Amino acid sequence: MKQEITFPCLTTRLVARDLVVANNYNPNSVPPDKMELLRQSIIDNGFCFPIITIWDADQERYVIIDGFHRWTICQPEWLDIPEIPIVVLTHDISARMIATKQFNAARGFHQVDLDADLVRSLIEQGVSEEEIGQRLQMDMETIHRYKQLTGIAELFKNAAYSTAWSMEEI
Repeated sequence: MKQEITFPCLTTRLVARDLVVANNYNPNSVPPDKMELLRQSIIDNGFCFPIITIWDADQERYVIIDGFHRWTICQPEWLDIPEIPIVVLTHDISARMIATKQFNAARGFHQVDLDADLVRSLIEQGVSEEEIGQRLQMDMETIHRYKQLTGIAELFKNAAYSTAWSMEEI
């Protein structure tokens, strides 16, 4: 007999829209015409995908991991939906940031400069380049390019360097 697997963290619940806030590390943007399409999709189809969140005890709010634009459409200036469907994950901050990037990349839209900020932030939290590469499906060249884009030499402090040349007296 096959054992039934349950995922209690994946239970969708309705919460007051005002209990949900955006994160500060989402490298995704949506043009206005796509926001209109999302608005119409929610009108026509409802919420096919809940907003993925974590609970932040300090803020006493749910922080969005994925679904910022669905949440935006629920605001008074769009559809004014007072209760929204969410799922609550229990990840640490690095895992949350990685999840946001994974969700965005799976849809195919992201902003390079914000990706660079995400890589910088993960490195500052102690996530290795190898783990970033593996979890975000980035090659090392891209990670190094992003580190350079952020302009922070601190990100390279633990890098291994080889001597490219040596001094000789003439």
